[in-house]
Amino acid sequence: MDSFFRSNKFVMAVAVFMAVILWLFVTGDKIARTTPQRGTWHDVPLQVQNLSQDYVVIDIAETVDVTLEGLPDDFEGLTMQDIEVYVDLADKGSGNHLVRVQGNVPSGLSIILIEPEQVRVGLEAYYSEDFEVELNMIGEPAEGWEVDEYEIIPEDVLIGAPESIFEQVDRVVVLVDVTGMRLIESVELSPVVYDIDGNRVNELVMDPSLVTVRLEFSRVPEPEPDPEDDDEVTDDNNAEESN
Repeated sequence: MDSFFRSNKFVMAVAVFMAVILWLFVTGDKIARTTPQRGTWHDVPLQVQNLSQDYVVIDIAETVDVTLEGLPDDFEGLTMQDIEVYVDLADKGSGNHLVRVQGNVPSGLSIILIEPEQVRVGLEAYYSEDFEVELNMIGEPAEGWEVDEYEIIPEDVLIGAPESIFEQVDRVVVLVDVTGMRLIESVELSPVVYDIDGNRVNELVMDPSLVTVRLEFSRVPEPEPDPEDDDEVTDDNNAEESN
């Protein structure tokens, strides 16, 4: 038996066996690399294309799932940022629309499935207008001082929002706490938008988002003497002299 393991036949058998194993490995790897495979990417951000500047999206799915097919080499280095999914909103106006989801992927890959295949998109007309900024002061200046004049820079801000929100806008107010202020003060604040009932309106765009309020304070004038008080003092003095 020992002589067999030392013989040329054994060496040749081992060599053939190793060659077969190597051939199977190389062939198997080649088959794997030339056989298409599939992969699914979840929560791919959904984009919007060709939306008219007169409208704004108020309702849409944020993400979709995408299943791709391609060779293993085509998937190497692929990230979610390389997968583009979108809805084409050309010629779409106010209302709800059922729109097919489309996509683009790198060369060598193909889209097998997008879930959902269609999404509901809600659009509203977009409005914008300049509104004058009103000043509302709270608190009291430093003792002996009062507000003499003020300036809001800029005086107007541009408010933009979907129609259902824009129609709620009634006033734009900047609130300034003047507690302890004196001489000249300047503050930068964000105005607040209110509806007709005094409720705050949100989910809108304001440009600029900050305004500067410049206030000047002056001394509270001291009250002038009352002439009648002087006459009373004079009468009292005359009465004392007569006595």
